[in-house]
Amino acid sequence: MKINHIGLNIQSEEEIIDFYKNILGFHFEYQFEISQKLAADIFGEKKQVKVFLYKRENILLELFINSLKSNNIFSHICLETKNREDIVIKCKKNGYKVIKIERKDKADSLFIKDKSGNIFELKE
Repeated sequence: MKINHIGLNIQSEEEIIDFYKNILGFHFEYQFEISQKLAADIFGEKKQVKVFLYKRENILLELFINSLKSNNIFSHICLETKNREDIVIKCKKNGYKVIKIERKDKADSLFIKDKSGNIFELKE
């Protein structure tokens, strides 16, 4: 078994370009809309919604445009990358939150947040 894609709530389309494309390096694949009925049947939310698919290597993200901020307190996605310090620099430069946890005898833990509240852990 493997993960096919990950669906995330994003508050604005600008966030997709600012964070997912420019900082994390994901690329646009395609977009579609989910009808009110389908959204209600699947997610319990009767609301038509735009969805953008972005991809980087083997990771596919479904980014749902929703004005409500996500409330998944412990939910996060861990990304393994060779350039996590470059990503941290881009985040700080563009006003995204960076959380660095120093640890003894291990590499520091790094987490970044988009403006919709989604959390990403960065590992090398």
